[in-house]
Amino acid sequence: MAAKNEELNDLFNSNLDSTMDFLNDKKTVSNDGLYRVDLSLAKDKKKGYRSVIRFLPNLTKEGTLGQSAIEKISHFVKIKEPKELGGYYDSMKNFPGEKCGLTDLYYTLMNSKNAILQEKAKLLNYSKKYYSYVLVLEDENQPDLVGKILIMQYGKTIKDKILSEKNGEVNSPCNVFDLAKGKDFVLLVKEIQTGDETYPDYKASAFRQDTTSLPLYLKDKAVFKNIPLTSDGTVDPKVQSKVKEFLLDREHDLEEFAPKRLDEAQQAKVSEITDLLTGKSQSNFNKTTPNASSDDFDFESDLDVVFDKKATKKEETMSEEDFFDFD
Repeated sequence: MAAKNEELNDLFNSNLDSTMDFLNDKKTVSNDGLYRVDLSLAKDKKKGYRSVIRFLPNLTKEGTLGQSAIEKISHFVKIKEPKELGGYYDSMKNFPGEKCGLTDLYYTLMNSKNAILQEKAKLLNYSKKYYSYVLVLEDENQPDLVGKILIMQYGKTIKDKILSEKNGEVNSPCNVFDLAKGKDFVLLVKEIQTGDETYPDYKASAFRQDTTSLPLYLKDKAVFKNIPLTSDGTVDPKVQSKVKEFLLDREHDLEEFAPKRLDEAQQAKVSEITDLLTGKSQSNFNKTTPNASSDDFDFESDLDVVFDKKATKKEETMSEEDFFDFD
């Protein structure tokens, strides 16, 4: 009986306002392991969002060394109705020799002489992204992320900066993923306006000039300490096991973001999208509002602008670069 009375006291005496969190317009971020730059958190909007990260090599759970980045091509279908057709689809172009229905559909629409069909082609966006492990060294906007190993999704702007370091275009050649002689990366992200859309601009981001060994995060002291090197500049064998342990201390693995073939349900949706945009379906649609939130996929202004009015060539005469507007 005492237990029942306790429950009644909780029911009748508690502050019910504390149970109304669903009414608060809070921005929730899924725990998928991605490091997200949230411009709304920037304290100075003119300066933008600033943080410091370190790119990490891909040590797999099996203890082998994988590719430092996973590359993935995706389509974003901007169909509002029926809403279940909108959203992101991994492109079959990720798999050599396979045809992509959404890519074919785009060219069917864009290469037609029908202005209405050409306009519908704009509903099929296309982007290429890269995924790598990063260690968050500084982030005043999201301090709880400091010291964590997350996965960063980035585009051509940052990929080119990594390539520039590797080729030594500004400083001595440097593999920024190197544990012994890598570089910290300062993220400076500002919001820019392009037509009716706003995008984060990563162009001001840059690698620091000096190379350093990997900074390990000591959780008990909440500080970073660079790993020691031998006289020949390699990682000291005494700490190699600790470094491996540190690199595997993460909640998500890079392979989770690898491209996946469309399942039967997704293939059926691609068929519906094709019928809808080519006029074979009687369904109505609205192209003005995407079904998916922009939080689900971070854009970079200079690489994800896709399928513009200039794309009028036949598919077989176009290279992959023609898919993108690189400015």
